[in-house]
Amino acid sequence: MNKRITVVVLAVLMFVLALPVNAAIQATSVEIRGTVANQTAIEGGKNASNISELVWTPQSFAGFFYDAKDNLGKEKLTITSIGVGNKTIPKDGLVYSTMAEPKQLKVVKEAYGGNGSSAAAAGLERVATSALSANGEYYIIGWQAERYIALNGKVEKLSKLMVEHGTAASEKKTLTVGETWDIGGGWTLTANSIDAKATPRQVWLTLSKDGVKKDDKVISSGTGGKPIFTYVEKSIAGETDVPLFITYVDSVFAGATTDMVQLRYTWAISSSVTEIKSGDTYGKFKDASFSGMNITIDTDTSISLTKDSTIDLMGDMKFRTADSDDLRFYPMVEYQIGPTPPGPNVTVTIPGATTPRPNVTANVTVTVTVPPTTVATITPPPTKKEPGFEAIFAIAGLLAVAFLVLRQRK
Repeated sequence: MNKRITVVVLAVLMFVLALPVNAAIQATSVEIRGTVANQTAIEGGKNASNISELVWTPQSFAGFFYDAKDNLGKEKLTITSIGVGNKTIPKDGLVYSTMAEPKQLKVVKEAYGGNGSSAAAAGLERVATSALSANGEYYIIGWQAERYIALNGKVEKLSKLMVEHGTAASEKKTLTVGETWDIGGGWTLTANSIDAKATPRQVWLTLSKDGVKKDDKVISSGTGGKPIFTYVEKSIAGETDVPLFITYVDSVFAGATTDMVQLRYTWAISSSVTEIKSGDTYGKFKDASFSGMNITIDTDTSISLTKDSTIDLMGDMKFRTADSDDLRFYPMVEYQIGPTPPGPNVTVTIPGATTPRPNVTANVTVTVTVPPTTVATITPPPTKKEPGFEAIFAIAGLLAVAFLVLRQRK
């Protein structure tokens, strides 16, 4: 018996060793789940509204936008009526709501101690339409499980927050003169030249959107001048004088062969605006209503919770039901990972997730692609060594020795 087990283990190890190193292990998607609503809890309550499993917030559904550091994120999904017998949520029985909340720009909070007046004197442009408050605040909001800002404080006009750099060293950006930074969302920033003789030192920056120059400015570095570069769009989505891009010139370096500039607290929003209209349909939802900084919208049709199914709700939000005669389901969002196979350490960027999230259950679909040959000849480069295989060969060798010993005993 022991001999047979040893043979099986050895065969498995030999198969693993025979796999080519370029066999692609590709995670194609990641699923973010909320807490599970179950039939026992539903039937045990007097009505649906007082059952915690039928109300999902960022604390119980990590797919919703949530900023843990500043405790921001007010998305909520509530089932107000449900039929357990027919496993159906009736029309108007599912309500989605969200709220915009003020958040201070990192450049104001970190570089100027929260003093908006000092930041304004340093180049932060605050316009009459109150796109940014006197303290450098803007309104951030979750919508359909993604992060947006309310353009000029208007919750019916949403723009995606493309970049919001904080205080981490990894969020500093260093550009050499002549280098262009692809910020995202079509934004690029070019460091044209520096003036090392000026006091404080200066850099000439050009900001472009989708290849079209939007602005260029000479900006001083540090706290001695005006180190904040603000770009204000004159007209967008019916709003005027809207700041779309902000960065802070922290340092300018003059080297023997290369000149550089270091940027911090970069903030940029998309120039593509999502306008929410009360009469429009969003998946299974319709007739959004607005009250102050709040948006509320409920379902325009009934939702059948058929077992073992995925039901689209709105945007990337879905319900996933269990393959069971008892009613069990949970909300989820599923994000696709790019076509390029990731390396051993896979980083998945989830829209709206600025910090680690509570109650995250990730369901990763893994595809293993193996070329048709069963044995691959591996010729490693002379200066590079694949780590980790020494242990496998050592274990295989020990098992082989054990196999021979057992064979001799038989």
